[in-house]
Amino acid sequence: MLKYICILLAVIASEAIAKSMFPLPRLQNLCTQTSVRRDIVSLPQDELQRFIAVVREMHRRGWMDGFGSMHDHIAHQIHGNEQFFAWHRRFLRHFELLMQEIDPGVMLPYWNWGTYWQSPVADPVLTSAYFGGNGRLGDNCVVEGAQARWGRNYPSRNCLTRRFRYGATTGAFWPMRAVRDVMNAAKTHAQFRSRIENGAHGIVHLGLGGDFETMYAPVDVLFFMHHATIDKIWAEWQSRDPLRYRQVDGYDSQRIPVTANSLMPFYSEEVGTALATNGPGYCYVYDDVPAAPMGAMFKSTRRAAFSSFKAAVNNTSSVEQQAQDTEDADDDSAVAPAAAAPPVGNEFHVKHALNDTADFRPPSPMSREWLKGRHMDVAEAARMQALVNNVVAQINTERRQKRAATAAAAAAAAAVRAA
Repeated sequence: MLKYICILLAVIASEAIAKSMFPLPRLQNLCTQTSVRRDIVSLPQDELQRFIAVVREMHRRGWMDGFGSMHDHIAHQIHGNEQFFAWHRRFLRHFELLMQEIDPGVMLPYWNWGTYWQSPVADPVLTSAYFGGNGRLGDNCVVEGAQARWGRNYPSRNCLTRRFRYGATTGAFWPMRAVRDVMNAAKTHAQFRSRIENGAHGIVHLGLGGDFETMYAPVDVLFFMHHATIDKIWAEWQSRDPLRYRQVDGYDSQRIPVTANSLMPFYSEEVGTALATNGPGYCYVYDDVPAAPMGAMFKSTRRAAFSSFKAAVNNTSSVEQQAQDTEDADDDSAVAPAAAAPPVGNEFHVKHALNDTADFRPPSPMSREWLKGRHMDVAEAARMQALVNNVVAQINTERRQKRAATAAAAAAAAAVRAA
């Protein structure tokens, strides 16, 4: 028995040393300036390279393991309930603040997966030009892009993995038209959260697979860019009613009502402090979403007392020799494509790999087992599947009508010329 007690104490001691390495910067009480988060494919080459350099340094320091550990440890408290939006907004800001400790001018970009929703494998973000795509056959390790040959030490020592849902493809994601249908229909925070979390949010995690479909998914930088898009979607919904910057509803994981005064797990800050992106401590807006009016923001009534929990990290995240790091950095430097992405929600010009005459396909349903294993709502996911199916059917009808009208106009013009 004494032997096992000694082993346990040694493990606890080693974790305590590792935990101290994961910083937790406090939010500032005011904003000296408001910065802008932008679509990653719109970043100029120098800004993209700075972002890549920063996240590589965060990985080198073991911070990516720390974020994965924290998210995993409290997963049941921040999914499937009304802590989801506010907590993840705070989590992203934590990540962004640590980025800025390395390079103060860098902002977290968002990954607009709606641009290539029909064929995500065609998205440049999932290529060697950005953050790599599917894992390698056999071990699912990511071996291309800015995260090529990354290792992780949480929850075990391994490479960073992705395993696309259908082998070589992820399957379709949600079109932004379906997301905006949810925005238009949802009247309460609880309705909107449940529909987005169990629809557009979940399908991306499942599609990329590997580490990305686990609760330690933040070991992958794409997690933060994906959730920045989810945060942007929430910000757009909030911008439609000033009351949404001060009020929330629904329940937490313990079925206790959530209000603006409820505390967020781990951070022990009021939910209300995270309801406006340009509020104190957050100080950012998205490139095409209106900022919250100052008079509409929640006013905090307490000073945060941080939780004693710290995420466990190690001092390295490499599964290869340190001498390989420099070689990797040289081999895998990202080059941004010159083409800009089409506007969000432009379904007629959506980027896809299909023949233009072929109908678009909706995302396939998420399995009941997968949903339940990730604290998601099976019934809500079924309702969202029906919604996105209908939206894709509408898009296909409109595309067929447009093709028919174009063909008819061409035939009429040809008849005039022949006459």
